[in-house]
Amino acid sequence: MICSRAPGKIILFGEHFVVKGFPGLGVALNTYARACVENNDFNYVESKQLGVLFDEKRGFGLNTNIHALINEIRGLGCEKNFRAFIDSSIFISSGMGSSAAVSVALTHAILRFCGLDPSKDLVSKIAFEAEKVIHKRPSGIDNTLATYGGMIYYRSGEFKKIDLEWPENYTILVVNTGIERNTGVVVKDVLDLYERRRDILYNVYLAAEKLVEEALSKIRSGDIESLGELMNIAQGLLYTINVSCKRCEEIIWLLRGSGALGAKLSGAGRGGIVISLFRREDLSKITSILEREGLRYLIAQPDLYGVSQI
Repeated sequence: MICSRAPGKIILFGEHFVVKGFPGLGVALNTYARACVENNDFNYVESKQLGVLFDEKRGFGLNTNIHALINEIRGLGCEKNFRAFIDSSIFISSGMGSSAAVSVALTHAILRFCGLDPSKDLVSKIAFEAEKVIHKRPSGIDNTLATYGGMIYYRSGEFKKIDLEWPENYTILVVNTGIERNTGVVVKDVLDLYERRRDILYNVYLAAEKLVEEALSKIRSGDIESLGELMNIAQGLLYTINVSCKRCEEIIWLLRGSGALGAKLSGAGRGGIVISLFRREDLSKITSILEREGLRYLIAQPDLYGVSQI
């Protein structure tokens, strides 16, 4: 059996503003989707979390992202049939790039299974084609982070990996609000608001750009702690464009009141995940509170390597 894994991700700064050509920062986290592949008479993919995703024998899962990546790999000359098992610790439908991490891990494992070179450029390209089936017009940030890991600066479809050294005494706490949202609807609402109030909101978008540049400066100087204050400012901008929600704000203020250096939503908003920055020694208080509240959470640090064999 051949196994690979790929990390999930968060958007640290810039969500929504990137749609209008402003920059964003995404970070891969050390929470993973794992894919294991072995010989089989027909192609079959099953997820521990979601059940059967693809069953070629029964015609189940055709016209899905899994089918798309299988076709891409077949186009490279691989005709071997396989059985694949997927297990993921990434929150699903929350803005953490779960589907992209699965596509990247599965692509990497199948390429290795077929004896093909699983170069990161090839893996990302195939996973991006699979992502198009789900998201129609994906930005490419999810599959890029799942493949290459680390921190990515992205703007207008261009991606640049940022050198990142992350001190072990700082951690990223990700809390799942438990609220699913329609990303397309939220994005359209934000764009409509921008068009109605362009004269006001353009300056908000400029502020979001300055936040990204300031965050990069702090990261390059090793001043991780200052990111917390910038996260709080970023949340204010996201609230301004109407992508927060009552539950998001409750969790954000709970985190801030329990020792977070900063907290904000991440991704489309109106649900999904809230991210926060903590000193490691301050975690015990908040984790016990989250457990009492019945909130699911992940304690994470950046993954610097991306997809890999396991």
